[in-house]
Amino acid sequence: MLFNSIEFFLFLTIVLLSVEIIRRKMYQHLILLIASYFFYWYTSNNLLILLIFVTLITYYCGNKSYSAKNNGIKKIFLAIGTIGPLLVLGYFKYFNFFLSSFSTIAGQDFNFWKIILPIGISFYTFQGLSYVFDLYRGTLKPAKSLREYALFISFFPQLVAGPIVRASEFLPQLKNKVIITPENLQFGITLILWGIFKKVVIADSLAPVVNIYLDKPIGLPSIIIIFATFLFGIQIYCDFSGYTDIAIGTARILGFRLPQNFLRPYLTQSPTEFWHRWHITLSRFIRDYLYIPLGGNRKGHIRTYINLNVTWLICGLWHGAAWNFVLWGGYHGLLLTIHKLLGKDLKIGQNSQFLNKSYAGILTKILITQYFVFLGWLIFRVGDPTNLLYCLEKFIIFDFDFQKSIQLILFIGGLILVALLYAISINKKLSSYIFHFITYDWIEYFALLNLRKWFLYVLIIVFSIFWLMPPKTPEFIYFTF
Repeated sequence: MLFNSIEFFLFLTIVLLSVEIIRRKMYQHLILLIASYFFYWYTSNNLLILLIFVTLITYYCGNKSYSAKNNGIKKIFLAIGTIGPLLVLGYFKYFNFFLSSFSTIAGQDFNFWKIILPIGISFYTFQGLSYVFDLYRGTLKPAKSLREYALFISFFPQLVAGPIVRASEFLPQLKNKVIITPENLQFGITLILWGIFKKVVIADSLAPVVNIYLDKPIGLPSIIIIFATFLFGIQIYCDFSGYTDIAIGTARILGFRLPQNFLRPYLTQSPTEFWHRWHITLSRFIRDYLYIPLGGNRKGHIRTYINLNVTWLICGLWHGAAWNFVLWGGYHGLLLTIHKLLGKDLKIGQNSQFLNKSYAGILTKILITQYFVFLGWLIFRVGDPTNLLYCLEKFIIFDFDFQKSIQLILFIGGLILVALLYAISINKKLSSYIFHFITYDWIEYFALLNLRKWFLYVLIIVFSIFWLMPPKTPEFIYFTF
């Protein structure tokens, strides 16, 4: 059941009417739980049993770990509550990947099993694990009931592709009844419509162009590879942040506040800042439950660099069972290591007035950061090793091959755009105005309009969606992770 489908909005309407008619809190939560299970079953059928399994094992093991007086018993339940869900995730997501890798090394052919990847398994597994970890560390109190915990794990707005919510953020919200207020309804619809626009109008319109160039890139010049990579960066951002907007907006209508997952990531000035603003809930998960337990930055420079790279290799593997995802994770680990070494340890550029005080310097840092971020998207997108090596070569070493006029136009247009940006950056007043404009919270602005103006916003964006959307709208990219 895609968020941008008629079926979803019929389903959501029924859910909203049900919780509005039935005002008793316990029954409202039960309705939401049943609706969430139906939502998952509608797409995944019998794979719903995996969601229930992860819910039960993390709930009981987490609670037992919290209440156990003996440290050894606490660790046993921690191990069971961790290994159980990870075995399920490992089997469905990575079994054939590791079997394929082993068969390549061994030089033998194995019969691969037909394993269907359950939608959202990585996301709800991580939420369950965070519950177990927090209870073991004593930073969280157990859920009051299995019903409340099951709703936390399966809450349908964020079940399939996040954001990754922690129990400490969600469970306290269950103390209150579900009340659909005009303010939440207006804010939620505003955000949902913007998310749909980003997904079906921008991301889905770019997808065919990206596929044409990056599915078969051999023979294409550098300017086309760079252009296609740029389009994919926009596509994946609009696709994933569009999903997140719909999820957060849907939850907001029901009175629930989910954590922010994106904050203008393509305006960041360093790789570290990028990961503070892209898929924020995943970044903090791997920081708190993987990087810090490995030692973080507490055990010297060398150990810090090792921890960074191990963490991001695992993060890459989490994204998908393919070597290009592992390479992508390793690439970002290396990128963060280099940034930390040059910036924080060697303090290169920290006292530069140009880089830190002027708009031109800030623009320089943004462009350099995004060059490496988009190089990473190339690794993320192109799975075939031969194609990837060709694309990397063309991306890094510009060939100035303009066989067609459109290629020369793209090159000159890119130069003009960069020159224009630097020209604007020289004017402090204009730069300040543009910066304020692009960082302004327009969603909140439109959500707070009076009803007449707000209805006009809704009509314009709905008309734009139906007028500009392509004939085919594929599923969200992160549904496969």
